[in-house]
Amino acid sequence: MKRTITLIVTLCTLLTTLYAQRPYMSRAEFTKWCEDELHSDQFGSLPYRIARFDKRTNSAPALVVWFHGGHSSGCDNKRHIGTNTDAVGKLARYLQTVEDNTVLAAPHCSEQMRDESDQTAIMLCRWIDYLVEKEGIDRDKIYLIGASFGGMLVSKISSARPDIPAAIEIIATVPHIRNATKDDFALCCVASDEGNLRKFDRIEQTIYQLHEAGFDIRYIVRPGLSHQEICQVGLDKTTLDWLFSH
Repeated sequence: MKRTITLIVTLCTLLTTLYAQRPYMSRAEFTKWCEDELHSDQFGSLPYRIARFDKRTNSAPALVVWFHGGHSSGCDNKRHIGTNTDAVGKLARYLQTVEDNTVLAAPHCSEQMRDESDQTAIMLCRWIDYLVEKEGIDRDKIYLIGASFGGMLVSKISSARPDIPAAIEIIATVPHIRNATKDDFALCCVASDEGNLRKFDRIEQTIYQLHEAGFDIRYIVRPGLSHQEICQVGLDKTTLDWLFSH
């Protein structure tokens, strides 16, 4: 009986260790870490999910903001945080393993945010300022990551307020960076030549222009990957290590 109990305990420990070492968090696991919150001001209301990875250090936490993709998977981030290969699950697992205190926030990116006005950028910038004050964030450690439609929102924020991020990552879309200089933030761009070649050419041209302007850039091209597949590539450990080194 004692040998059987020991074997069961050992097996459970092994399974727990393997579960914790997976490169992503499942929906259930991430849901345990995060809370649903709402920010409202005169520019609108923004639902978001937030997870705090407290490593018990004395340093102020870094802020990592994840902007999910378009609406084929639904326009609410709960459905985007839903599968084992989902990007935010990989990002959350990475942040769980680093030494620094971090706060991960994922806003609800609604269809209305596609507007051409400055309202969306203003609302998102004010929300980030709110999080910085509320969570006691280190203003020198704010990182914005967006895939596809989410990458467009990262461009909007970085152009409206280039003082906000230390580094940004734009995945599977063209980085439209305005009003920023090489001293404002570092940029990682991840792209594939599969499918929309016109968009890929625009990405290449934009990266060349930003490189010529002196930006600190990491440019990753994965030939042949689909739009969905490329949205996962930019969240490997090597790329995230580079991003958070700034």
